[in-house]
Amino acid sequence: MSTTCACLVLLFSAIDFDDKAKAEQAAEMAGCLVQYPNHAQLCVAVGNNRVAGGFIYAVGAFASGPLVTHEMGDLDLTRAHRILVDVSMRGRTYQWIAPLEPDQQQKRLGFRGRLTGLATDNEGHFATRPDREFRGWLWQDGRCLENAAATPVSDCLRRSFFSVRLPVALFREELGDSPAMEWPPKDLSEIRVRVRALAPGDAESLFDSNRPGASAPFALTDLKAQLLAGETLRIRKLSSNGAIDIISLSRQDDTAASPPRLLSGIIHRLTVEGYDQPVSARQIVTTPLGDFEVLLLGDLSSVDRSLGLVTARLSWSVAAILFAILLTWIAIELRIIRRITLLTKRAASVKRSVHGAEGLQLDLQDLRGSDELGLLAEVLANLLQRINEDAKREQIRVEQEKHMWHAVGHEIMAPRQSLAALHAAPDDPSLRYV
Repeated sequence: MSTTCACLVLLFSAIDFDDKAKAEQAAEMAGCLVQYPNHAQLCVAVGNNRVAGGFIYAVGAFASGPLVTHEMGDLDLTRAHRILVDVSMRGRTYQWIAPLEPDQQQKRLGFRGRLTGLATDNEGHFATRPDREFRGWLWQDGRCLENAAATPVSDCLRRSFFSVRLPVALFREELGDSPAMEWPPKDLSEIRVRVRALAPGDAESLFDSNRPGASAPFALTDLKAQLLAGETLRIRKLSSNGAIDIISLSRQDDTAASPPRLLSGIIHRLTVEGYDQPVSARQIVTTPLGDFEVLLLGDLSSVDRSLGLVTARLSWSVAAILFAILLTWIAIELRIIRRITLLTKRAASVKRSVHGAEGLQLDLQDLRGSDELGLLAEVLANLLQRINEDAKREQIRVEQEKHMWHAVGHEIMAPRQSLAALHAAPDDPSLRYV
């Protein structure tokens, strides 16, 4: 795709193409430089004043070796460096070839040469006399580029900067017929300009604006990517006759899906201060071309939709997290808490079985396991078993002592009963001893 001067209007009425510093500064301030690989760049634009109109300015740079100038009277232009320019607009085509000619008043630092424009036809035949309205200069820096430091100084690549003024006969005809014509033209974006820089011979061009890999300069349409969903940016030019719309950019919702009604209802119930007020920002920017109004509008409904969609996507994650927490709680409840509860209840029942005849009854077989709770249950079961065995042995010992004391009491009571029978008379003096 060829380079176009699409809506690229300079901040000045014209470019001082005879001065390298001023031409380079004008292109940088206009922000129209298209960056190409290998240190190349190009700016194609028109002045902002119709009085100085009728010209298209091409300012750029490319990397080249030592420049070869054209000798006066030599009809073979391929022996020198040259610039080829093609302009296509409204069905017409303008072509020039501009060989590099030396400047007798060039400065000491670097090189300066004149670009003499010769009109050409489609077959490549050029006019014998130069176009007086075609003006151009080419400068080459004296120092090498960074990537050419390893090459010999005499052959290293240097930055070559050119500034060309292209006369457009169609513009000049319209300005002559109607001095009050609209400027800049409405079809400015449809004008196509191709610039090529050729080295001596038929080698590959040093620079071609059709070369791929170009990075376009910043444009107002690039702001669309910076807008949020539902935002609208409007730029209008203010004048005494009213405001003229320059551009209107808006960012629609990327997704047409609407959030669930439940989430939308919850979002609408949230209390937000100033929610019912319109969201807008207005700024007046003053430039040499006039005053411009920049208005940024926001749509709150898009915020609700975006928030609802984000919430809907996050709800699945939240639901999955809650479900995982529920499963974990159930596993803990069944595996640990339920067993702890059973152990606590069975431990409390030991108090009721202390006075029982069967000893301490506590069944912990189903609570045993390889974890800490299972080991605790096993240790308690073994401890209770030993306590029950000790309690049974103590009961046996008590029973044996009881039988022994019964036998001793019987042996004591039998003689007493015999003596009581022998001394049964009331007047027997031994009765009171018995």
